[in-house]
Order: sequence, then C-alpha cells, then structure tokens
Amino acid sequence: MNSYLKELRLADEETLKKDVQLRVLNLGAGVQSSTLLFKMLDEEIKPPDIALFADTGNEPKEVYVWLEKLIDIAKGKIPIEIVRNKKNTGHIVKDYQSKEGRFSMLPLHIKKADGTTGIGRRTCTYEYKITPIQARIRELMGGNLRGKCVEQVMGISLDEQQRAKRPPSKWSIHCYPLIENRITREDCLHYFKHKNVGNPPRSACIMCPYHDNKSWKHLKENYPAEFAEAVEFDEWLRNGKQDSTSKVMFHKRDEPGQESEMYVYKKRIPLAVANFNEPNEHQYSLFDDECEGMCGI
Repeated sequence: MNSYLKELRLADEETLKKDVQLRVLNLGAGVQSSTLLFKMLDEEIKPPDIALFADTGNEPKEVYVWLEKLIDIAKGKIPIEIVRNKKNTGHIVKDYQSKEGRFSMLPLHIKKADGTTGIGRRTCTYEYKITPIQARIRELMGGNLRGKCVEQVMGISLDEQQRAKRPPSKWSIHCYPLIENRITREDCLHYFKHKNVGNPPRSACIMCPYHDNKSWKHLKENYPAEFAEAVEFDEWLRNGKQDSTSKVMFHKRDEPGQESEMYVYKKRIPLAVANFNEPNEHQYSLFDDECEGMCGI
C-alpha cells in the first residue's frame, strides 16, 4: 500500500466524511501545480484521476510549451485535459473586446477625471478558471454533483497559504499537499533543479493587471510579440473600446465609464512608456482578492 504525503483537506464537515468518487488536479502549469504533477507521477502524492488545465487563451507561449511537455511526460499515467469557457469565444481578451456576448470584469487600474484612482472589479478567475473546471467535473460525474464528492488538488504552497479556501460547494474537497508538508515556492523551484526536465514558467495572463515590474520586464525582454499584445490591449482600453459591449456594461454595473481611463499597468500610465527598472514596491498581488484561491492554478 502506498504511503502518500498527507494533505490539508478543506470542505464542509459532512463532505469530509463521504467517499471520494473523483480526484482532480487543478493544473495551472506553473511552478507549484507542476511540482504536484511530478510528485504524483513519482507516487509521492496520491495521483488524480485526471488533471484539468483551464485555458484563458491569454497565457504566455512558454506556459503552453511547458503544458505540452507535461502532457507528453504524463501520457499513459495521468490524463491531462484542456478546458475553456464556452460562453463566448473562450479567449479572455477577445471576449472582453467583443461587441456582444458574455465577458468577465478585469481588475484594471482606474484613473478618474477628478484625479481619484481605483481598481476594477474582478470576475475573470471565476469565469475562466473556476467555471470551466467545474463544468468538466460535472460532465465527468454524469451531469449532477448533488450528493457527490470530488477532491480538487490545488498547487498552493506554504508561503501562499492565505489562498487556501474551503469550497462553498458541498460536493468538493480542496486538497493542499504543499501546505500540509510545509513546501514553499522556493522549495518547488529547488525541486526542479534536480528533475532534469526544465523549469516551469509562471502562470498568469499576458495582460494581467497584477503583474509587477519584474514580470513585465521579463515579458518585454524575452517575449516582445506577447508584450506588444499587452500594449495593444492597454491602448485599446482608452482609445478603441467605445463601440464595445464592455463600455456599456461598465455603466450598468457601476464600473468606470467614459469619464475614467483604464490601464493594465499599476502606475496608471501607458504600458508602452512604463519603466520596469524601478524596484518592485508592494502592490496588489495576483492573489489578494482571488476567487476561491483558483487563479494561476
């Protein structure tokens, strides 16, 4: 009998008593979730029935390349599926720019005409991470999750333990092996130095408004075409979105209207002219107001 690493398991007390019918790895293809996958392949951590990668359509190329490597390595051992939001195009930026259909709210940096600043509401994690994963789980469980019990294994490390959340749904148990075993992100990076498989990238949308200077600089210097995409989207926010559905919806939802300017960069200046050589001061984290601890995994 395998002696797997223990896991922090969070759920409704009654759910914790149920027999688990499905075990899922929420695979973001970043550092921590990739560590989980390899430890599962090595049977240090109990393997899942399936791993699900929720694709926003806006991940950096290095994430997709790494994901393909993971799929190849795990072939025949752990099935990895890519799932997407099916309510519009499935691409977070194209949906936001679309003149019709559903889109998510983004945590954009806002500068109002009166000089006050703020940050937009955020529903992107729910729409492009949580929803497609739950939809696929529902399919795997026959279309109905009532009375069922599913383990979702999360790549959250000890240094991010504030992200560990008890799921609101009574069918789900959130499992955190890295937290229970006091494994940090640095530990995960060290782990890959000895795996001889390469280093996993950071998983986050190309145009994510929570990027710090280090992340923006890495993108600009190593992936200029992707940085150009982020610049194009940033310029569109102020100069090209007048005819889009999102402009109207902002007014209806009390979000910034035409009297406000929106930016992807934290200093509320055009991304194209931003200086990323400044030290990284504290700012909103990618995970500070995260929906159910699911962004990036």
